[in-house]
Amino acid sequence: MKYLCLLFTILFVKISAQSEIKGIAVAEDGKPIIRANVILFNAANEIETFGFSDKTGSFSLSTQKTGKFTLQLTAFNHQPKIVELLLSSGTKIVDLQSVEISKIPEHEIKEVVITRQNPVRLKKDTVEYTAEKFASGTEMNVEELLKKLPGITVESDGKIKFNNKEVERVMIEDDDLFERGYQTLTQNMPSQSLDKVQVLTNYSRNKLLNDVQNDERVAINLTLKEDAKGKWFGNALLASTSYEEDMQQVKLNVMNFSKRRKFYLLYNRNNLGLNEMGGVAYLMNPSQETDAESIGSNLSINPVIQLHQKNSQFSDNRTNFNDDQLASLNYIYNFRNDWKLKFVTIYNDIENRNYIDNTYRFMYDGLQFTNIERKTWKQNIRNLVGKLELSREFSKNANLQFYNKTSSVHERNSNDFIFNGALNQQAGNNRLASTESKISYTKKLDSSRALVAVARHYYYDRPYNFTDENEVFTYIIGNPEARRIRQQLYSQLNFTGAKISYLNRYSDSKYLELQLSDEYRSEKLNSEISLFNNDLQSISFNRAEFQNDMYLKQNRVFAKGKFSHSYKNWKYTLDLLSEVVSSDFNHTLQSELFVSPGFNIGYEDRKTGSFTLYGNRRFTPLGIENLLQNYIYLGNRNFTEGTVGFQLLPDHSLGFSYSLGDQLTKNLNFSVNYMRLERFMSNNSLVNKNYTFNQTILVEDNDTFFANLEARRYLRFIKSRFSLLGGFMSSGYKNSINGQELVESTFSNKKVGFEMKSGWTKKINYELGYDWTFSRLKSVSFTNDYLDQKGFFNLYYNFSSEFRIQGNFEYYHFGNTPQKSTQFLDIKADYMIKKLKTNVFLRANNLLNSSTIQRYSLTNVSESIYTQRLLPRHVVFGVNKNF
Repeated sequence: MKYLCLLFTILFVKISAQSEIKGIAVAEDGKPIIRANVILFNAANEIETFGFSDKTGSFSLSTQKTGKFTLQLTAFNHQPKIVELLLSSGTKIVDLQSVEISKIPEHEIKEVVITRQNPVRLKKDTVEYTAEKFASGTEMNVEELLKKLPGITVESDGKIKFNNKEVERVMIEDDDLFERGYQTLTQNMPSQSLDKVQVLTNYSRNKLLNDVQNDERVAINLTLKEDAKGKWFGNALLASTSYEEDMQQVKLNVMNFSKRRKFYLLYNRNNLGLNEMGGVAYLMNPSQETDAESIGSNLSINPVIQLHQKNSQFSDNRTNFNDDQLASLNYIYNFRNDWKLKFVTIYNDIENRNYIDNTYRFMYDGLQFTNIERKTWKQNIRNLVGKLELSREFSKNANLQFYNKTSSVHERNSNDFIFNGALNQQAGNNRLASTESKISYTKKLDSSRALVAVARHYYYDRPYNFTDENEVFTYIIGNPEARRIRQQLYSQLNFTGAKISYLNRYSDSKYLELQLSDEYRSEKLNSEISLFNNDLQSISFNRAEFQNDMYLKQNRVFAKGKFSHSYKNWKYTLDLLSEVVSSDFNHTLQSELFVSPGFNIGYEDRKTGSFTLYGNRRFTPLGIENLLQNYIYLGNRNFTEGTVGFQLLPDHSLGFSYSLGDQLTKNLNFSVNYMRLERFMSNNSLVNKNYTFNQTILVEDNDTFFANLEARRYLRFIKSRFSLLGGFMSSGYKNSINGQELVESTFSNKKVGFEMKSGWTKKINYELGYDWTFSRLKSVSFTNDYLDQKGFFNLYYNFSSEFRIQGNFEYYHFGNTPQKSTQFLDIKADYMIKKLKTNVFLRANNLLNSSTIQRYSLTNVSESIYTQRLLPRHVVFGVNKNF
């Protein structure tokens, strides 16, 4: 930790190596101009950065580059003001003091012809970009255009951020087709039809609450050119490897957007290892929101058993042996009588295979053994989801919203395991049917007050059957004939809740929100194990320890208050949750009052930076899957049972974050967080070479501490941005092995890394990064250290605006020195035929033909080495055409 603090101190001193341009925008009478647009152009007439004047007319921009620049100030009904600047390596502050902007004479206003349209404009809580000012004509989709807009970044998974805040929605002409799954739209919609990109910095899903709700959510609205409205357009993609590899991708997107009707059709199929579910995955689970119109935030579909293991270390195109297809239809119709209809339906068929070898070594209290396993996981999932939404704007101060979502899931598993040389086969059949309905009514009492009432119902039904062929029960019951295990499970959830909220924005600086809610949920979980011999003849045994018949009923009545107050640069938020939770767990009744306070104190200043101090206390209820009366077989020679009754587990946390830099260049970010679990779930593991029984137990006091640092600095002599990354984490843990006393362990890691990104020319650029993670597991009897390393180098070269090539190199080394390291080399080439709106591309993946990758895992009683099979070398040729 001391090294992290030292690093923080050094970078804090040196972080001001950029040039600051500041001043005050004033009118001819000397009065400050509020919300004037301030844009800094470089010598190539490209936007370097931008900002807006505040209520005092003050503005401040920062840049890390040198050379000639043009500063442009514009305001409504005023002439543009141009200031030429020359920034050298020694320039730290350019104080323009008062910058006078002349007003357009009243008699000339109607005759003014704007010759240079502002590429960026500020309109109240909206930052508006003119699309054509940033487009080069080579963009194939909206995402490629968004990457060029200052202030907007796009993550590798397609998530968008504006000024380091995640964008929640991307809409088309004020209509939300994809909700949180907007990647489908941004990664497939052609950008040539766009007129404006509007970033809404105080977004609410309910338009009536835009000026009432104290919300800093961010959304993007895309507006279309007039000649694109009501027209059919889209794109089609075809890609394939050679006949020998037999890997293909087919994608079709068709869309039509008008003022009243919006239509989007998607079909995608691939076996290239690509996961195309990112844009529709949000529909598979119950909706999770935290605003006034939401209720039941702790709803989720948690499978009791999991018969498939997917890769979590690398991108899917490395390990995802798949054959997937997805079809989606999104439709919105705005009726003339203020009704709106929205319909979404999704069908997808996922086939996934994963190949993992595992060497597991157990060492504790004189018991030592090694198990060698080879596992082939095969999964097929079919999802069918339909969602219907109706809304009505009754007047300018009231609306009604309703939706119903119905889902059907069918999962099949067929796994082959070789355990110490013996073949074990596993098959599963899992079905899930669910339905979810919600209705909400909003009444805006006046310009600053509103009432919101919401009710919701959610239900799911999940039978799960699987068989496992192994010798586990020959050891447990002492019968050598018990070679086949069949387990039947059934789970059910029924939730109903209602809530009313009162929202009051007293002024721009004060906000109050009060909520009153009643939630009821009923859960069931049944399980039973049957045993058979190799001839499928039933074997009798004492089933009592392997049967569960449980129900859990909860009623939660709560009142919640939230108050926010802003004063100058300070903002304070206090919230208080008071709830009465009554439960019935298999005829055991409980009722208790819980109080959960929270606070958030923030300070913002351009010069000294911004910080936030926050803390809260929470109570988390145990789910029925944690309350098992007897054992459930999880597969893979593992059993689990719960030894605790229903209760809410308390915890509290305290955190601090700090950032320094303007809205486009967050040069320094530091955060630290401490959490204490006053009671937490652990286990007593009864371990032997052939199987493990895990008994859930409750343990007191678990502390977790983590800190993160990111510091960026522009290195002018190589025209590259250098980022230094640091992190520290420490967490305690207590568990029991074979019924003995609790073993206390501490896991910690220190992470140090760097990233570099060039800003050279349009021809060639690079990205480079490497990080080291030093991990330590310390227990009573031993201390074990290991090191993980990851690195990457990306090189981009543009031969012209139409032809570009990209090379990517990745390096991985997990665990101790003897473990195998793995390298990847990929090459991408794109040629854009502008006249045909067509991109011809080549993707050469895993050119070094790395066949496996090794990972290292450590606990206080064991260590494991995992070897995972990788997708082999393959070259993909494809065509992507916009129409």
